[in-house]
Amino acid sequence: MTAMWLGIGLGAAIAAAVVVAGGWWLRTQFPTLARAALREMGEAFLSLARGELAVEREKGVRDLEARRQAVETAVQGLEEQVRRYEVLMRTFESDRDQKFGLLKGELERVIQGNDQLQRTTANLVAVLGNARIRGQWGQKMADDILRLCGLVDGIHYRREQELAAGRPDYTFFLPDDHRLFMDVKFPLDNYVRFASARDEDQRGYREAFLRDVREHLREMERRNYVAQADRAVDYVIIFIPNEQVYGLLNEWLPALIDECLPKKTILCGPWTLYAIVRIIWQAWQHYHYSLAVGDIVRAINGFLQDFGKFKERFVELGELLQRTEEKYQEITTKSYQRLDGRIRRIEDYRQGHHLPEESVGQVPDRVSVGCDADLGGSDA
Repeated sequence: MTAMWLGIGLGAAIAAAVVVAGGWWLRTQFPTLARAALREMGEAFLSLARGELAVEREKGVRDLEARRQAVETAVQGLEEQVRRYEVLMRTFESDRDQKFGLLKGELERVIQGNDQLQRTTANLVAVLGNARIRGQWGQKMADDILRLCGLVDGIHYRREQELAAGRPDYTFFLPDDHRLFMDVKFPLDNYVRFASARDEDQRGYREAFLRDVREHLREMERRNYVAQADRAVDYVIIFIPNEQVYGLLNEWLPALIDECLPKKTILCGPWTLYAIVRIIWQAWQHYHYSLAVGDIVRAINGFLQDFGKFKERFVELGELLQRTEEKYQEITTKSYQRLDGRIRRIEDYRQGHHLPEESVGQVPDRVSVGCDADLGGSDA
């Protein structure tokens, strides 16, 4: 028991000595070791940090270079796009200036045209308001249409030809001595007032204009140009020298054409007159064509008669040639045979009597005389 306690004490003493020695060592050696360890650890950390920092810095430099190149590429593309936009904007600006100039010119022309239209309208109102000038204007329009269609004054028509019941403005010469009359004077006074009046006054002027139209138709019926000329066409043309008036008149009075037919009158505007004049021109052409066809038929008949006579005379010539040929055959078959016999006799005579050669030329004279006598005797 004592030994146990002695061992325990001894162990405790040793332990205390170890603790005291360890504490002294720690107090004297640990700071140096700690500083050395920290120094080594710091150097290693710094070395590791420097390596990592160099790697990261190199990576950052590469990344920065890549970004810089990407930015430069983007900036170059943006600059190119900006330049294209600048060129496009300059083009737009130039085109806008050009279009603006054209628009300005067109507006100026429209303004000029409007001014000219106003002056023309004012002149037209002045013309329509003067009865004498209105008649001259209608004649001028009719002359232009007739000239355009190819009709000639004095050949196809005549102006203001005197008749017993009046003087129509135009007398057309139709084929086979027919006549067609046309009047170009038309009452437009109340129409001019209607066109320039206010809305509440237009109705009265419109009714007055329609009354003037009916009165003019009755006046043309009373003149009765058709009965005053021989071979005149049954209808008289009344020319309205304004297509708008002609259209409004047919719109306001749809049955006016039916009213004109019993009165033997035909209302026409500029376009309708053009169609009628073209029909007159075609009638002239067809008439001359028919005359030309008649001349051609007569020429053909004359040719056929002459050809028949030619055939008869040609047959007579053929018969005469046939008789001549028969006579020729008769001469060749009879006279030639007789002459051949005479010649053979002469040859026999020469050979039999031994005539000299120099006297041969004299024998045919004597022989020919004998032959002629024989021939004469034979013919007789």
